[in-house]
Amino acid sequence: MCSTRAPNWIALNQDNRRGGAAGDHGMIGKLARGWRRLGLSLQILVGLGLGVLLGLFAGESAAQLQTLADIYIRLMQMTVLPYLITALVLAFGQLEPRQARRLAVLGGLMLLLVWALMALLISLIPLAFPDYVSAAFYSSSLVEPPREFSLAELYFTANPFESLSRNVVPAVVLFSSLFGIAVMRLRDKARLLEPLQVWNEAMVLITRMVIQLTPYGVFCIAAVTAGTMTAQTFLRLEVYFVSFAACALLLAFVILPLLVCAVTPFRYRELLAVSRDALLTAFITQSAFIVLPLLTERVKELLARHERLGDRAESASEVLIPVLYNFPNAGKLLTLLFVPFAAWLAGTPLPAGDYAGLFAAGIPSYFAKAQVALPFLLDLLGLPHDLFMLYIPTTILTGNFDSMVAAMNLFGFALVGAAAMGGFLVLEPARLLRAAAIAALATAATLVLLRVLLAWSVHTGYDLDARALQMQLPADLPVAQVLAETPEGDAGQGPVMQRIAARGTLRVGFEPDNLPFSFFNDAGELVGFDVELALRLATGLGVRAEFVPIDWEAVPAMLARGEIDVMPGIWYRPNWFGKLHLSAPYMQGTVGFAVRDERRHEFASVQDLRRSQGLVIGIPLDRRQVQSSIKRYFGDADVRFELVPFWKPFFEGEYPQLDAFLMPVEHASGWSLLHPDYTVVVPHPHPIRLSTAFGVARDAGELAETINEWIVLAMDTGYVDQSYRYWVLGQGAQDAEPRWSIARDVLGWGVGR
Repeated sequence: MCSTRAPNWIALNQDNRRGGAAGDHGMIGKLARGWRRLGLSLQILVGLGLGVLLGLFAGESAAQLQTLADIYIRLMQMTVLPYLITALVLAFGQLEPRQARRLAVLGGLMLLLVWALMALLISLIPLAFPDYVSAAFYSSSLVEPPREFSLAELYFTANPFESLSRNVVPAVVLFSSLFGIAVMRLRDKARLLEPLQVWNEAMVLITRMVIQLTPYGVFCIAAVTAGTMTAQTFLRLEVYFVSFAACALLLAFVILPLLVCAVTPFRYRELLAVSRDALLTAFITQSAFIVLPLLTERVKELLARHERLGDRAESASEVLIPVLYNFPNAGKLLTLLFVPFAAWLAGTPLPAGDYAGLFAAGIPSYFAKAQVALPFLLDLLGLPHDLFMLYIPTTILTGNFDSMVAAMNLFGFALVGAAAMGGFLVLEPARLLRAAAIAALATAATLVLLRVLLAWSVHTGYDLDARALQMQLPADLPVAQVLAETPEGDAGQGPVMQRIAARGTLRVGFEPDNLPFSFFNDAGELVGFDVELALRLATGLGVRAEFVPIDWEAVPAMLARGEIDVMPGIWYRPNWFGKLHLSAPYMQGTVGFAVRDERRHEFASVQDLRRSQGLVIGIPLDRRQVQSSIKRYFGDADVRFELVPFWKPFFEGEYPQLDAFLMPVEHASGWSLLHPDYTVVVPHPHPIRLSTAFGVARDAGELAETINEWIVLAMDTGYVDQSYRYWVLGQGAQDAEPRWSIARDVLGWGVGR
């Protein structure tokens, strides 16, 4: 059995050197003995608490412990796959064919029951979500193709050793199970099973030794998490975090244990007492995988206490835990809650009818990882794909809870399976009804408490539009000087570079409502991506920048007359060719659609667009501007295109006859911040790309060459990338302050250095 006490070989002061001297050595010895007497569970909790305190104290500096945390995780993972392979071969090999068939039927029934429970619970939890309106800055995930799920690659391997090296657990488990089933029918199988048993015992010993490091590994993991997770990330995802945690606790400590107690002779307190080390380890390390050997040992320990550890029960525990780990268990499926949360966050809660489709597609897709399943499900339900980017930071916290639930689920599966195979399964209607009633009451109470807590604590007011309009230019740049009137052209007064030097200014055209490229913030200052680049360009030329409002159709003439010298934000499209001179591109965008939220799914697929009938699509300037996009997205579909000079009126509702607006999604994302009832859609596959450059007059070749040289410099020095991330990706609307910490913000350590 895996002891909950630390073994003597890790003692800091072995038996206090048998009566060593008083003083420091005596104190260290007492502390070491006291530490050992705590037991592993309490040691883990102490490590967790100290790690959180260190993270809060040190802030981002705690990230230096990440290496130690990684080492601990790798040590825990080191023996799992070798153990799984031999454990499955042993477990299957010891069974008779009839027992194996019975175990397979039993496992399938338990899976179906848990899937039904999870579907019901995930459908109920969103009832506690408060009302919410939302939008998002542009994200590169909009243009990423949906991830494909390959059942063949995941489960069926041509090379088991390759699957081992790549940690493809389902393929390894399937191979090992098939090998064990083959061994089951061998006449002299004992010759193979006995050395494998010795191997497994060695793996268990290594795991026990590594488990003693858990309090220290937990300390490092907790310190890094507490020190690096920002308050802004937590606040934005607070509803998901709180709901997920409540649902996980309900499953791990009420529903799943009650399910086991209802059909086995084991008591509730016993289940929690025996499994707590494994649950804590899975919780802290965010991995149920690394506690699979420990879970098997804990099941055997509980069976032995009740004198139920027969061959059949033992084999059931050894088979069910590693096999069912690779199926969508309660812990894995709990992350399906992110889909209704994402719909809520996007301002379009899932209707009741969509939940059937969510589970019908979601449960099979969870044979892969959540990182593969969730983008597919978001696309399937027509939710903004960029919301998936929020899922990654959520795993900082939710990974702890879903791992704990998965561990309890596997622990319960193994006990029920062992009871069924060992002949001590209890099926009494009264016990089943009592467990169901308690679970129903606990679920109802959880929903009520969640609703009250979230309504009280979560700020659901929409403020992203205000934060976007509060964005400012970097402090090292001057305030943009905007001319009230178009200046008199000076094209007849010499080459453009001489005119710029003579007047000491670079005249830059701008569109005043072109969020996030050029717009007026709430302080009345002209800001944006193109504005910042133009200011840096003028600084590079040694002059000041003057910004002149333009009309897009008049841009070539304004450049030719010298009313403006340069126009940023010009697309590489045929309608500009021959009218002005384009610099090298400084940004590559994507052409997509701005649509109302409730219609986003209609524009997500090129195949669907080419079959569409009767759509009316707004397009900017003239048809040639977006001709390639029209051909790519619509083909010969029966669609009418309506020319609209600019997209602002569309977002403000002045063109209700339009079904969508064809435009760059970087611009559309910016406008959706001001009008969150609209969203951005990029049709897949192979969306149209759009290069953006500076435009100058046809005869301004010298200025164009200078701008090209400056673009190379600006890209090499990171100015373009920094500006793009700030304005287009929305980093300027985020809190740029360092992570709060006691050392910095309370004690003042390191401030001003």
